[in-house]
Amino acid sequence: MELKNDDSFDPTPKLKSSPVPISFISFNKHDENCIRCGDIYTETTINYQKYCKKCLSGYLTNITDENIYLDVYIFTRNLECNEHEISRTKEPQNIQECCRNCLEILFFKQVPNNYYLYGSNKFNLNDNVIESEKNCKYGGNKFNLNVIESEKNCNLCRKEFHETHMYFTLCSDCYLISSRYTESTLTKKPIPIIYLPYWYSLSNCEACNLKLKFTSDCQKYCENCFIFYTGCRYCLTTNVIFGVTNQSQCKKCKR
Repeated sequence: MELKNDDSFDPTPKLKSSPVPISFISFNKHDENCIRCGDIYTETTINYQKYCKKCLSGYLTNITDENIYLDVYIFTRNLECNEHEISRTKEPQNIQECCRNCLEILFFKQVPNNYYLYGSNKFNLNDNVIESEKNCKYGGNKFNLNVIESEKNCNLCRKEFHETHMYFTLCSDCYLISSRYTESTLTKKPIPIIYLPYWYSLSNCEACNLKLKFTSDCQKYCENCFIFYTGCRYCLTTNVIFGVTNQSQCKKCKR
């Protein structure tokens, strides 16, 4: 991902800012229950990302257009559905096109975690873990191993990835990091802000690895480093602020 310093640029140019908050994903990967409705989180098939099915359903009810707000890999179960006749020829282009009864989330590209960013033996393509998933747990159908194969190209712009030790890669054209300085509220001196193009759901400080203190469903900070992590639920981006300031807003939607 390229580092840019430009007030006008878009950190995720192939994605739109959601018209309603994306509340079905936690800002803390270790949460067990949804911070909104209290239901137990569901884990994605790949990378163990947590999301709330109830709040996802509510979100999809409020999204009526065909814009792409989420970079997500989805799997539609090949089962009988009492809501519609499943198409065997048309693959859904975005999450809004999927029937909620058939929808299975494989993983969210915008929500990296430790396995996602740095790789893990759990997802070594030579391991028996992937081999065991060739038969889907829903009705014994073939599991969509094309997810792994499709990671040779960006899901958004189809750019070809260079070979890397990571199993899933953020595209350098579709995920852009930027930075700038702003004035500290306490010291009145310049402090840096890094604008991450993804949702930082980790619960430890990136600098010192100590546990972060959560102040809301989209803000946390490190008591040791005094680094603040503020997420935008309309864009799934994160501001990393190295001090205290009241001049931070989402780089994409300006909220």
